[in-house]
Amino acid sequence: MVSFDEGKVRKALESFEPYREGESDQFLRENAISMEKRDLSRTYLALASDKKTILGFVTVGMKCLLIPKENLLSRSELKDMNIDSKTGVAQAYLFGQLARSEKAPNGFGIDLVDFALTIFRNSKKNVGCHMVRLDCTDELIDYYEKRGFRLIRKNEDGELNQMMIFI
Repeated sequence: MVSFDEGKVRKALESFEPYREGESDQFLRENAISMEKRDLSRTYLALASDKKTILGFVTVGMKCLLIPKENLLSRSELKDMNIDSKTGVAQAYLFGQLARSEKAPNGFGIDLVDFALTIFRNSKKNVGCHMVRLDCTDELIDYYEKRGFRLIRKNEDGELNQMMIFI
């Protein structure tokens, strides 16, 4: 197991220059380390060849998904979700964060999505669970639909949309 000096890691995370400012880069700077320590998620950094420049990152974890009666999914998709009949909850991996830097090449976001899906597929082999969920803004729905994700519904706060994919 490799251990890192937290101060150095924090400094490296603060150097990240996102393609677009938002919650993801704020998460990286303010929450990634504490979430890692608490075993709530794992954040993977994609580094440039200089091993110092962060080109992007993904954060993955687990989070139950409450499936509302009013949703945009087919009957077969709902059946495949293994929804608990008492609670309406399905187990899912969480695709929590994704961001690329200004220095990352075009299409690098797709590489990050593919990397995260590989992590989930490997986890499925080891522990089960075949669904991944994510929450995204309206402008990202098409982006994730092109990668196989399906829209479930708007989140309860109305700002984000819930999406899922079977792996």
